[in-house]
Amino acid sequence: MLRIARLYYIEGLEQNQIAKKEGISRPTVSRLLATAREKGFVSIRVNDDLRDTQVLAEQLKTIYSYVEFNVISTAQDDSKIKIKKVAAATAVYLHKLIKNGDIIGIGTGKSIYEVAKQLNIKNVKDVEILPLAGIFSSQNYQSFYAEIVTFFSKAYNTAAQPLPLPIVFDELKTKLVVENEKHIRYLEKLARVANIAIFTVNDLKNSSLLHNSTYISEKEKQNIETQAIGEVLAHFININGTAVNQDLDNRTVSLPLENIRYKEHSVVVIDNVGQVPILYTLLKFKLVNQVFIDQQTAQALLEFEDKED
Repeated sequence: MLRIARLYYIEGLEQNQIAKKEGISRPTVSRLLATAREKGFVSIRVNDDLRDTQVLAEQLKTIYSYVEFNVISTAQDDSKIKIKKVAAATAVYLHKLIKNGDIIGIGTGKSIYEVAKQLNIKNVKDVEILPLAGIFSSQNYQSFYAEIVTFFSKAYNTAAQPLPLPIVFDELKTKLVVENEKHIRYLEKLARVANIAIFTVNDLKNSSLLHNSTYISEKEKQNIETQAIGEVLAHFININGTAVNQDLDNRTVSLPLENIRYKEHSVVVIDNVGQVPILYTLLKFKLVNQVFIDQQTAQALLEFEDKED
């Protein structure tokens, strides 16, 4: 009984899925769930403060009129379920959005990886796929760089254009020399003219780039931790939406932050309350126009907005 209840209430499986998994009938699953509630093994609490997703979207739209908010119902406060649900909604949106000739710039990280995994194949032509930042690799932190590129390319019937550069150079002059190569110039121009950008943001705690000493010195790390509110596409920014360390930002291989605001579709995927401060900054400076966000984080964003006002 407890296992059935856990599958349904914690892991988010449907009753027919549980029935198949456990080799029992769906009515039996329903009966076991009812018994679990009656015996007190499961308690259901309605949080009156948790606003309806549509209401949340409308309230946020009132504040940020230039942004389309897609608030995803995530009643269960489970991070894995949140990520998958927000990613699924984003993947459905992209399937409707993508058309022949689109240029799609993609970010990295677990949230975008989940979106990529759930993409359905669409019969489109002449679509370009390319990462918006250089290659980040680490034994301790996954960026899912290669996997994301592969899934997007397969979904939209194209070959990706990988950016064969490290995400951060040790010296600016080396970066400038490499970027002068014809193919690299072409790829960076392609990223700038992409009409679609899809990415996520990181708070400092969850920034794998920040916590990898291979790319960032201890002095730079200390500077970031005292001044930055988060990271977006390898840019560490403050509450004013500007880089906290200009030298590091100059050595970083990534789409210029300012360029994001000019995308026809600048899509950010949010599934963690810790992302609220940096999301607020992106919204404040009109750097995104499409937000896919879980229900709890959407409410936290509204509350954060009230505090800032």
